[in-house]
Amino acid sequence: MKQTTFKRLACFAALTVITGGLAGCSQAEELKLSISSEDVSEDYSMVEADYADVVLEESISCLYSQINEESLAFNIEKRELTHIYVADGDTVKAGQLVAKLNVDDLEKKLRDNDDLIAQDELLIEETNKLIDYYEGLLKGSLGLKRREEIEFKVSDARQQLDVYENEKHDCERENREFADIIEKSKLYAGIDGTVSNINKSLIGTKPSKGSTVMRIINTDHCSFVSRDKEAFVYLKVGDSVRIDISEEKYYNATVIEVDTVGERVIMDLDEPDYSLKMSTRGNINIELERADNVLTLPREAVHTTEDMTYVYILTDSGVRELKQIETGLMGTKLVEIKSGLLPYEQVILRKTGRYT
Repeated sequence: MKQTTFKRLACFAALTVITGGLAGCSQAEELKLSISSEDVSEDYSMVEADYADVVLEESISCLYSQINEESLAFNIEKRELTHIYVADGDTVKAGQLVAKLNVDDLEKKLRDNDDLIAQDELLIEETNKLIDYYEGLLKGSLGLKRREEIEFKVSDARQQLDVYENEKHDCERENREFADIIEKSKLYAGIDGTVSNINKSLIGTKPSKGSTVMRIINTDHCSFVSRDKEAFVYLKVGDSVRIDISEEKYYNATVIEVDTVGERVIMDLDEPDYSLKMSTRGNINIELERADNVLTLPREAVHTTEDMTYVYILTDSGVRELKQIETGLMGTKLVEIKSGLLPYEQVILRKTGRYT
């Protein structure tokens, strides 16, 4: 598409003023007043309406990064974070304890309950033996009064047995709850990797449920990752994409995962490039619509209001005029011109020069 420059020059001719004879002068003197010409030009960059393909694209950004990573957070709250056992940059193994909440009170209750359970188990055993003894007596020959006494003792022992067993069951139930909370108060690395982004400000506080304490990153495998919301709209597993790094360099890749929970779309390179550096940025251009071989103008040359779409042209005398046009597809870079302009007709692309 051709671009030209139009220059409008306003000049002022020199003005000569001749004065007549002055009193006291023996002859007429000529006085010349010269006003120099000034270039007050306004430069316009022009562009021709030309035939081309109009393409509407959606651009999705992505970053070359580690895909095997995790954010670690506690699944309980109202507990103080008192221990972080690692530092940024430390290497950890899956299953390694990295942080812990304060559960001293629960651990004490757990120990106390264990003592009660042991005591109740002993009392239950002794009470069962006593019941067996009394029931053995009842099998023998007893007088009425003695039998009533033994039966009362059996009943009393059974009631006491219920007390011991209920207390034991309550302690065991509490211990299961305590043990669950104690286990949830411990934070373990889920993968092998390197510790990063420890949130030290959480130490000494009671983190809310789900607050990230640290991240673990595994650098063994890297891919391009996009977190753009458009990626979840236009990409699906198995799609082939072109990732543009610059005007000259690009990579072909395949979508391997659309993770709506982790809010990321992962793309593996079709051909690995071990020279590719971490944090390299790329763009994926998704074609949404196109119109081939139509009359076009660059988007910046086309102006739109609620009432009309128009361009600016220059008349033969250098005057800028508005010209209404009808457009079709509004592409990413070009606009389809349906009427109002002839092929190769020039319009103003932008105003340049010192009056810009």
